[in-house]
Amino acid sequence: MRSQRGTMMVEALIAISVFTLLGAAVLSGSTATRSASTRAEHAAVAENIARNQLETILAAPYQDPPYSYTPISTPPGYAVTADALELVVNDTNVATIVVIVTLKGEPVLTLGSVRTKAP
Repeated sequence: MRSQRGTMMVEALIAISVFTLLGAAVLSGSTATRSASTRAEHAAVAENIARNQLETILAAPYQDPPYSYTPISTPPGYAVTADALELVVNDTNVATIVVIVTLKGEPVLTLGSVRTKAP
């Protein structure tokens, strides 16, 4: 009887240990999934901001590079910068537009486009 109780206690401790390890693995996996989901959400918001900024730039009159465009409004924590840079040295008829979206000061997305001056 005594050896059966000892065996049952050892089996119970092993079972508890196995369930604890499985629970930790599940929690770790859910944390990683939540982190990946958050990154994907930030990337989607940043892409929307960058595209809206680029649409605003393309709807405005052409500005000779170098030029910094007025940023659009962004959700809290996000910021956007947009600059026109010379694509070809000493040719202000063609500009590279670079839009950078940051979240809490860290770059999230950079979007580039080319714009030409209308003849």
